[in-house]
Amino acid sequence: MPNAELKMDKPNFFDVAADLAARKRAAALPRQAAGAAPAEPAKALSVTEVTAIIDKAVKQGVPPSLSVRGEVSNFNRHGASGHLYFTLKDANACINCVMWKDAAARLKFAPRDGMELIATGGVRVFAPQGKYQLYVNSLTPVGQGALELAFRQLHAKLQAEGLFATERKKPLPVYPLCITLITSQSGAALQDMLKVLRPFPWLRLCVYHVPVQGDGSAEKIAEAIAHLNRRHKTIGGVDVILLGRGGGSLEDLWEFNEEIVARAMAASAIPIITGIGHEVDVSIADLVADYHAHTPTEAARVATAGWKNIADVLDQHHIALRRSTRQFVQNARQRLEAIQRHEIFRRPLDRIQNLRQLLDERHVSLSAAIHDKTHTLQLRLLNCSVLLEKHHPRNQLRLHRQRVDELRMRLDTSIQTRLQRTQEKVNSMSRVLSVIGPEQVLARGYSITRNKKTGEIIKSKTQVKGGEKLVTRVTDGQIESTAQDPNQPSLF
Repeated sequence: MPNAELKMDKPNFFDVAADLAARKRAAALPRQAAGAAPAEPAKALSVTEVTAIIDKAVKQGVPPSLSVRGEVSNFNRHGASGHLYFTLKDANACINCVMWKDAAARLKFAPRDGMELIATGGVRVFAPQGKYQLYVNSLTPVGQGALELAFRQLHAKLQAEGLFATERKKPLPVYPLCITLITSQSGAALQDMLKVLRPFPWLRLCVYHVPVQGDGSAEKIAEAIAHLNRRHKTIGGVDVILLGRGGGSLEDLWEFNEEIVARAMAASAIPIITGIGHEVDVSIADLVADYHAHTPTEAARVATAGWKNIADVLDQHHIALRRSTRQFVQNARQRLEAIQRHEIFRRPLDRIQNLRQLLDERHVSLSAAIHDKTHTLQLRLLNCSVLLEKHHPRNQLRLHRQRVDELRMRLDTSIQTRLQRTQEKVNSMSRVLSVIGPEQVLARGYSITRNKKTGEIIKSKTQVKGGEKLVTRVTDGQIESTAQDPNQPSLF
C-alpha cells in the first residue's frame, strides 16, 4: 500500500529516535558552574530493549500486510524444515524474506534465482540477528500466473525425462471387455461416457470414484491408478482406463497438472485414455496418457471404436471361415479319393508279401553281418591274447633275471681281471723297491745321517753346527754322535 497515509496517535519510531538523541545531547553538556547541582546521567538501554523499541516502531509504522515486488536472489529451501529463505531486490535495495513450510506447500510453482515475484506478507524484526525480514504468505510471478508458470516448469521437467515420448505410449486394445472409469460419480463427465458405452451391453464397466477438484484430489487420482495396476497384476481383468472430467478453468483442472498424477500414469501397465475438460484444454495428464481425447465423450468413443463395426467384422470372419472350411473339406475329400485309388487298397496281400520278403532279406543280411563281426572279434581277441602273452610280466621277469645273471658274471670276471692286474703291478713295484731301496744302499757301505732334534737329513756340512746331536744309520743299526765346532781348539 505505497499510496496509503499512515496515521499513528502514539509516538512512532522516529519520535523515539529523537528522544534518544536528546538524551545523548543532555549527557554531553558541560557541568554547571560551581555550587550548582550536577546533571543526572542518562540511563543506557540494553540491546534487547533497543530491539524491542525498533520492533514496536515497525509494527506500528508498517502495515500488517503488504506486497513487495522484486527479483529473487540467494534462494534456499531448507532441507530439514522445508522453509524457504531468499532475498527480494531491486536496483537500489534488498530485503530478506522467509516463507514457512505450510505456506510454501501451497505454491504451485518452484521459485528460483532471477525470477521476478510479488511477495505478500508482513515485516517484523528478527531479534537474534538484529535485522528486519518480510515474512511471506504468498508469492505471485510477475507477468504470468502462478499456475501457468508451474505448468511450464513441470512440462519442461517431464518432457526432458521422456514422459511425453510417443515410443513409450502403450497401444490401446481393439476390443476391450473391461473398462474402468476414474472420475467423480456426481460429475457430468460420467454421464457423458456412460451415454456412449450403454449401446455395448457386453462390456463390463467399473466406476472408480475420485474427487476431480480441490486439495488432495491429485493424490487420490494417483492412488486409484496405482490400485488398479496392483489388482491387474494379481487377478487381471482391466483392459483400459478412462480418466475423465468436465470442463472448467485452469484452477478447476489443476489436479490433472500435478506431478504425482503424471508419474502414476507413466508407471501404469494398463493403457489410459484421458478426456479432461473441453477441446481447448490440454493438461499434463493428457500429454502423458496413451491416448489424449479432447472430451470425456470422445474418450468413450475411442475406447469402443473397435466395437462399432463388430457386426461387419463378424460377417467378414463368417464368410472367410465358411470359405476356408469349404476348401478344407474339398481338399480332404480329394485326399481320401486318392487314398482309395492307391494300390495298397486294391491288392493288400501284395504289400504283406513284399514286407515278408524284405524281412527275410534283412534277416540274411543281419546274420552275415553278425558272422563277419563275430569272426573279426575272434581274430582281434586272438591277437590280443598273443600280445598279452608276449608282454606278460612273467616273461618280462624271466628276461630281467637272465640279464641280471649275465651282468653278475661280467662283473665277477671284471673284478678278477682287475685284481690280477693290480697284484702284478704291486709285485713289480716291490721288486723295484728291493733294488733301489735305502736298505740295499746301506748294505753297500753307505749311511744316512740326520739331525736328532729336527730329523732333517744332513746333505751338507753347512747344515751342522757345533754341539748338535747327530744320528747316523748304517745297515745294522744307528750311531749317535756330536758335531764339533771347528773354531774351538781341540783338547787333545
